[in-house]
Amino acid sequence: MLFFEIIIYTLFGAMCIWFVISGVRKINQIRASQALSEFYTDEEEHNQAIKDAEEFEKGYFERIRLGEQSQQFLAVGSFAVCSFLRSLLAAENIPTYTENEHVNSMYSLNALGGASSFSIKVFILISDYDRAHEIICDFISSHEASAQSNPAQKSREKTSKVIATGTFFINGLPLGTTEESVHGITILPRL
Repeated sequence: MLFFEIIIYTLFGAMCIWFVISGVRKINQIRASQALSEFYTDEEEHNQAIKDAEEFEKGYFERIRLGEQSQQFLAVGSFAVCSFLRSLLAAENIPTYTENEHVNSMYSLNALGGASSFSIKVFILISDYDRAHEIICDFISSHEASAQSNPAQKSREKTSKVIATGTFFINGLPLGTTEESVHGITILPRL
């Protein structure tokens, strides 16, 4: 009789453990699906956002066609940082155009921090230079302030990125550029 009681209690304990484990798994699945649902958007909204972005970039070329002059404003070492900077400028209705962003993203797949030795060139209209310079300098100064709080970390990150990405071979930067140290952002002077 004792043998059957041990077997019954053992099975009951195993069943309780199984219920707890399956409940924890279910809770984790629910949390994961809720976290992922934040990344999913409505397909129509996404397509409309892409069309709006294309129309905004067409505005850059329309203004050039009407006689405005453009210049290279930034050289950025990371596709993600470039996209963020472009969104900051777009929020202020400053149209931009980029070159090398696809080459940069292709070569940065294996690079540390997503940076590549191929800098992305960001062009703006010369009439927008002063406002764009102010926006980017505000971004850089806010990030430099946070980097100053931990200078050893900044030094390690900079050294590892230079070694991993080969950015000591700066390519395509005109003479007279002023390099900012945050995220490989280089601001070129106004023409």
